[in-house]
Amino acid sequence: MTPDGRSHVVGLLLLALGLLVRVPVLLAERAIHGGDSVLRLARSDELLIGYWLPLPQLLVFLARAIHPDPLWARLAFALVGALVPVALARALAAVHTLTAGACAGALLALHPLWAYYSLVPYQEGLMALFLLLGADALARGREGRAAVWLGLACLCRYEAWIAAGLAAAGRWRRPLRAALFLWAPLFWTAGHLGLSPRGSYVLDLDPAARHWTRLVFLFTKLREYSGDALLVLAAAGIVVAVRRRDRRWAWGALFVGAVVCAAALAGHETPPGSGRISERMAHLPVAALCGSAGLALAGLAEAARGRARLAGRAAVVVVVAVLGWRWHGQLRAQVREAASDPSLRLAVQVASFAHRELPRGGRIAVAGPAVAAEAVEAYVRKVAASGGDVAAARAIADGFAAHSPDLDRVAAQLPRPPGTAVAPGAAPVDLLAVFDDAPRPPACGAVRARLRAGQRAVTVCASAP
Repeated sequence: MTPDGRSHVVGLLLLALGLLVRVPVLLAERAIHGGDSVLRLARSDELLIGYWLPLPQLLVFLARAIHPDPLWARLAFALVGALVPVALARALAAVHTLTAGACAGALLALHPLWAYYSLVPYQEGLMALFLLLGADALARGREGRAAVWLGLACLCRYEAWIAAGLAAAGRWRRPLRAALFLWAPLFWTAGHLGLSPRGSYVLDLDPAARHWTRLVFLFTKLREYSGDALLVLAAAGIVVAVRRRDRRWAWGALFVGAVVCAAALAGHETPPGSGRISERMAHLPVAALCGSAGLALAGLAEAARGRARLAGRAAVVVVVAVLGWRWHGQLRAQVREAASDPSLRLAVQVASFAHRELPRGGRIAVAGPAVAAEAVEAYVRKVAASGGDVAAARAIADGFAAHSPDLDRVAAQLPRPPGTAVAPGAAPVDLLAVFDDAPRPPACGAVRARLRAGQRAVTVCASAP
């Protein structure tokens, strides 16, 4: 078989492995977890939401335009998540060996952090796919193609801007060529006269933030999700990379290090004042760990000849299988825990009932508690600390204060077109879902259902005459 043929076979096998890990879990648990993913689906008829970059939302928009059932949007992101290991394998094969790429891709396909967050519409998978395709193109000397891929990554998450900046910096002697890698950041900042729309913030520059605790939190999450075995393999892979003295590895390490530093210095605290950031900031470091571990495993698989090589390859298979088995159990447990949240369970029940009972083109209004006042004020403080437009932030915050997260959760789970779930009074409705803790419950007609999950409950009724 030719090298290209072997590469294609490895890619197909990794894609199949990634889908095998994700799709059964996705189909077994239909609840959509995560705050950002819920908001993306609830507002799937909008392309620009706050400071979010547009390409991930475009994928949600297209998926729900083709079919309103959120399952199809989730399957689209699961496919993206399964393609990322393929892109990692290809990029590693370009700078090392196909064996290293296959090992790294298998680890990433099985890793629970990557699998968990690719079950719902999050942006990390799409960004990583474009970043790795860009890295592969750079390694093969195809700079025009690399500029396109990196630009697309820059329209997914801001961490990709660091990669584009590094690619441009490496070509500083040729300004026009360097500028090719900056087309997307320049386009975005020109459109907004800054990093994001007025009243929002991208960089959390709060001087009171505890930056060092973010690093501790990030490393804790790396170890929690990955386990000590992957960390040891990654350390061994770093030794292999250093011995090769290939400058391309240095550029990759510089990128990952810059991303980690940016997260520590300016990542959004979650929640504000906690000293923690989103665990999703560990995505790129985890991909780097898997890539480095792939080098170590490839060294074991290719270190000897004859029976020794067969034994080495068998050992690699066993290591990957054991890690994958443990990680898959961890993934399922995490999905079960997320789906057990009472608010999410109630949203699933309300959406299911509404889908059964609503007529074609019908609507349901959802009345629930608004965003907590302290969270609203924390948002305004963060914008002020980051030098943003406080008046615009206050206007955005006033919108938060009148909005119920329960409405977003129901809208995200509902297999109907966007706009089916609305706020009370926003449009004529057929059904009304009133949560017991709604601060100002609207008048209800005939009760149609009483639903409960944990300490929360909701009454679904006909709209009042």
